[in-house]
Amino acid sequence: AAVKAREAGAAKVIQLDKGYVGKTGCSAFAAGVYMAFNPEDDDYDKVFNDVLVEPGHFIVDQERLQAHLEQVGQTVRDMENWGIEFERTKDGKLERHKGRGEVDYIMFHGPQFMEALARQAKRKSVEQINKTMMTDLLIRHGQVVGAVAFNSITGEWHVFKAGATVLATGGTFYKGLCPGLRNVTGDGLVAAYKAGTDITSMEFPLRNSFPARYDIGPGMGMYVGSGAKFLNAKNERFMEKYAPDLKDRALLTVLDFAFAMELKQGNAPIYLDMTHFTPEQVQRLRRVIPLPIMMYERIGLVKDDRFVEKMEWMAYAPRSIGGCLTDKQFKTCLSGLYACGDAIPWSGAEGGAAALPGAATSGSSAGRYAAEFAREVGRVEVDELQVQHVIEQNSQLMEREDGIEHDHVLLAVQETIMPYEVLLLREEGRMQNALTKIEDIRDNLAPYLFASDPHYLRMALEAKNLVTCAEMQLRSAIYRKESRGGFCIREDYPFTDNVNWLKWVSAKKDSEGMKIFAQDIPIDRYPVKPSLNRVIDPLWQQAKDLGIVTVEEERIIWE
Repeated sequence: AAVKAREAGAAKVIQLDKGYVGKTGCSAFAAGVYMAFNPEDDDYDKVFNDVLVEPGHFIVDQERLQAHLEQVGQTVRDMENWGIEFERTKDGKLERHKGRGEVDYIMFHGPQFMEALARQAKRKSVEQINKTMMTDLLIRHGQVVGAVAFNSITGEWHVFKAGATVLATGGTFYKGLCPGLRNVTGDGLVAAYKAGTDITSMEFPLRNSFPARYDIGPGMGMYVGSGAKFLNAKNERFMEKYAPDLKDRALLTVLDFAFAMELKQGNAPIYLDMTHFTPEQVQRLRRVIPLPIMMYERIGLVKDDRFVEKMEWMAYAPRSIGGCLTDKQFKTCLSGLYACGDAIPWSGAEGGAAALPGAATSGSSAGRYAAEFAREVGRVEVDELQVQHVIEQNSQLMEREDGIEHDHVLLAVQETIMPYEVLLLREEGRMQNALTKIEDIRDNLAPYLFASDPHYLRMALEAKNLVTCAEMQLRSAIYRKESRGGFCIREDYPFTDNVNWLKWVSAKKDSEGMKIFAQDIPIDRYPVKPSLNRVIDPLWQQAKDLGIVTVEEERIIWE
């Protein structure tokens, strides 16, 4: 986004990061794979339709998906020109690798991916400011005119005036076990929500899967693509029951459901077995995902380029894949505010273009359109009273002598939102109980957060943002009364309802609190139209066929 904004003629671009540009967040710890459509190798119509059906389940902006598939090849060429190292075959072609899902991966070499992007931004004279956390967007006459942020080392407050602002702030994890994800705390989503932006598709969380006992990851796409096997407690391979074609390479939504089904049958814990990998396979993993392999070696799980034992594996953290609702130019409903990457929905209103490829195409477009808007707007001024209010409101956490520490709030949120029976296997009563707990945290814990220094102020505000994200996720999940693929599996509504629920569900702040509402997807103008029917969700049908559940009076009954 920053690079393309400069190339589009923006006179000044500032890249703000609460960590270090190119060193923190999901992208810097990405699993060495770029799940991009390649027009030289892939069938466009097949990829388009695969995304619509799974993972999109037709909750997709098909026009945006078309634009993504047309642009994604250029982003690969751009990034390679900027110095990113991709795996290539002996004859010089981009090497493809099987992974989760139907589209073969392009592979890159670990952290150098984001480091190369950061260097390119510097070459384009983008000003990069590190260790500075944005807390609030600034509004003047209905337009976003910048942001307020503070340095988490010095505590100094900064006011950024901007003709256009792009949120590339990631989504929401809940600080679970995985390097690089503990600072992905929904800061941009919450700032946009507080400013009045529609936050869409928060009912569609994605649970990723990582080692249960070790703080190592990610990399599972490379593992299963190389032949890793999921085993249950009986040492049985079970994924072929739930995904006969892809088996262990099934999408995360199917993997998570399968893990839950095995747990329900008393077959947990789950293990990932890579002990059969050859040294050559491990050496390729070392090139593509060097950090996890280094960690496995340090704890003795990899010796002499071999995995020496299987690892307990688990699904955790209902990562939000919702985000700011944007138009075709990646502009939100607030003038001057754009969003990209995980700050917009994956399989919601923004289409099925997810992860790094989706971040690249959406970032390129958002940066370009934001630069054009900023040129038209010219110089902007901020509301000094709003600036003063924001700084005072956030600084008061450090002025208290005592209060509730961020870890207490974080643990309370984790214990409420993470259990698999809340947002993986859903039922209204359980979700409502979880929402009641989150409301109690919001009203009786979060207001008393305190921080002893700027670093802990950052941690406290992250915890507060996660409370808001959890509320958005639960309210949106309760609102959608159907099952739809692995993103929405309800015991009390086991049918996929294309008659009533081809809708985008959004959260918006109003005078009474958090408002949840739905908007019809404009299926009539899209090239591919689903059947307007109401059928049992395929995952529930699978569980039914396996004898794990029955359906009685349109509810799931566990056998």
